[in-house]
Amino acid sequence: MDINEATARAIAAERAISGLTVRELAARAGIPERSLMRVLQAEREIKVVQVAQLAEAFDIHPHEILERAEVILARAERDRPALEATVHAFPSRPAAGGTTVAEPRVIAAMEDYDGEDLVAEMESHEEQP
Repeated sequence: MDINEATARAIAAERAISGLTVRELAARAGIPERSLMRVLQAEREIKVVQVAQLAEAFDIHPHEILERAEVILARAERDRPALEATVHAFPSRPAAGGTTVAEPRVIAAMEDYDGEDLVAEMESHEEQP
């Protein structure tokens, strides 16, 4: 994961907290909906201007989005060795049709944050002095 993807996840978490739809957020931030979708999917580099527009739409400061992105990035870096060990402990197996399917435990270990853990982690960082 890189800082762009982590920032996209921070923005997605903020959107979930705010309860805004993508369309509503795009309108509030003055960003075309398709562009916002690309940002949220980390398909496009996030511009500083967009971070500022999104922060204003969320009624927070731009640095708060970046701080949350840093938390996400640090968490991903911290969890990477455990994930790699899990993948090696439960290798993939061939499936019908020549595709490769990971064992269910590997899939569970590789699933992305569901958002709730991320929201809780971000809130706990906000509560710290």
